[in-house]
Amino acid sequence: MDAIIEIALLLIFAAIKFLFAAGYLLIDKGYPYHQTVLLLIVGGTIGVFVFYYFSSWINQLINRLIKRSKPKKVFTKQNRIIVNIKAKYGIYGIAFLMPIFFSIPVGCFLASRFYMNKKSTLPILLLAVLFWSIVIPLIKLYW
Repeated sequence: MDAIIEIALLLIFAAIKFLFAAGYLLIDKGYPYHQTVLLLIVGGTIGVFVFYYFSSWINQLINRLIKRSKPKKVFTKQNRIIVNIKAKYGIYGIAFLMPIFFSIPVGCFLASRFYMNKKSTLPILLLAVLFWSIVIPLIKLYW
């Protein structure tokens, strides 16, 4: 029973804080590479599905509740970084940076906010999670 609870918590951890989960699984828990990759893939995929669809719902709610007559332009350093990534790299930039620099919830929120109508958004996010699930443990093991 303890093992099931531990795995469920690790999956939730991987769904929310992907990069930290990889280090925790390899270094602190001592999981082998293949188990780490499997837990990261499953946890990251669950996180992408949950947060992408939840963010879509939140974005629709925001659009319905907030009627903007003239949008206020407030540019902070973080806003500039997000706008630059969106303008230069699009959904591929958001997906590639999502597990490392953004958390999965933030990356899914940005992707659903900017690219909700594109059918390729969700598969691109899932491919990014798959890619980083394989690469991050390799980096942690051999660096």
